[in-house]
Amino acid sequence: MSKFLRQSSGLVKQATLKDLVMLNVANMGAGLAVFQGISPYIVPGARLWVASLLTFLISLPLVLLYTSLMTRMPRTGGDYVWLSRKLNGALGSIMGIAIAFNMPPFFALSAFFSVSAINAVLSEIGVLDNVKSLVYLSNNVFVNPYGTLTLEQELLIYGLSALAFLVIIFLNIVKPRWGYTLTTWLGIFASATLALGVVMILANTGDFHQAVEVFLSREGVTPTSYTGPSFSWGSTIYMIPYFASYAYIWLYAGPAVASEAKGNVKLNLVLASLLTTAMITVPFLVMDLVGGYAYNASLYPSFTYNFWTAAIAVSPPLIQWILGLGLISWNFFVMAFGVVVFSRYVFAFSFDRVFPSFFAKLNRASSPYLAHILDLVLTLIFLAIPLISVNGAESLYAYTPLAAIYLFLVGLTGMKVGKEERSRPLMILGALSSAFMAFLAYESVTNPFFGVVSSSGINVIGTGYLVALVGSGAIIYAIASWLRRRQGIELKEVFQEIPPE
Repeated sequence: MSKFLRQSSGLVKQATLKDLVMLNVANMGAGLAVFQGISPYIVPGARLWVASLLTFLISLPLVLLYTSLMTRMPRTGGDYVWLSRKLNGALGSIMGIAIAFNMPPFFALSAFFSVSAINAVLSEIGVLDNVKSLVYLSNNVFVNPYGTLTLEQELLIYGLSALAFLVIIFLNIVKPRWGYTLTTWLGIFASATLALGVVMILANTGDFHQAVEVFLSREGVTPTSYTGPSFSWGSTIYMIPYFASYAYIWLYAGPAVASEAKGNVKLNLVLASLLTTAMITVPFLVMDLVGGYAYNASLYPSFTYNFWTAAIAVSPPLIQWILGLGLISWNFFVMAFGVVVFSRYVFAFSFDRVFPSFFAKLNRASSPYLAHILDLVLTLIFLAIPLISVNGAESLYAYTPLAAIYLFLVGLTGMKVGKEERSRPLMILGALSSAFMAFLAYESVTNPFFGVVSSSGINVIGTGYLVALVGSGAIIYAIASWLRRRQGIELKEVFQEIPPE
């Protein structure tokens, strides 16, 4: 029996540089970072746009490390292949499975809670333009999922989220090219509306506070005076883990589909990181320039005032709807990229015989359709968790320690590859990346923001979820190793070779 499932993956090279860049932009989620991802957690004196730039600079070695390893090993599964071949087969498999199987619950819960964006858009436009039907929809149908929901409201959110996933997965199964195209055009539209929001705030500098306060007063939010510092290096640096965990460290999308790239893969991560930096830094900078630091710092913690709501507040009705659709599209953009990437990890595990071989089967369109079906089943299961407990569902966002440890191992892989190739730059990139990830791992298990601990102690659900992910990876690897040994295959020998394209 051969080591690999077949002599070639069977996947088709059909992803353009634009597709790869947009996959990575979705992976880092800039539009959601400037919605309610970061600004409500601002600490006095923290300049968010400065913290964004600092995080980009500190994360740059990781970007360059990923780029270096991706160009050396452009295979389906990306970082899983690097870890399992160059660091340790068992460890790479266990951690690869753990990080991959964090994706379905994350994207399922993101879909469920994305209704908060729909709710915010309907509520704000309804209030600003005195459209009672929109206010009714926001209060009774597309309600804030973080509030108290009726069973009918929860089932509606579940149904809409499930339908969105079903459509995206159907497109990817029928024709993988359609999956890439959907993600790319959602990304272009979402990114363009973010830029439009920046333009609208700059164009309405003189009327900014008046327009925003009309919206805030109707939402019952009263501006308060801010007495803290206008800038503090300590506070600004304190925000770096927030930016890192929400956006800058998520680099696995492009590498996971690198074998399907048409042409050179070298620039996709760098371009995506630069775009993400611009799309996070510029909005926060413009908000400070136009709104004023003290004004922003006093209102960000309300969860009502942010870049998107301010941009909608200063815009005419038609632009309000474009911006609103753009904010909503960021959520579907993230879901679309997730469907593509998760299936490639499952495909890679199956191709290496760690997973059952049928997950690497391709249909006539060269789609790993059974991997997509697995994604759909898992997503539908995890979508039900918020119906049981919203607080329990939120605890499943406590994945940052797992990601930090995983990326720490990627850094070690870079150091090992650099040593083998006598490449000092690669060794330095690996060391810097591992040091940053060690710091982020420490922060993520000591800061209540990340969901592992709380003011009352350890978050049992969040911690249990992380243990379950790693434990599942270990169990799956152990079973696969036993089964393959009975078939005359040693998995450790499989990991001695780079899988074929």
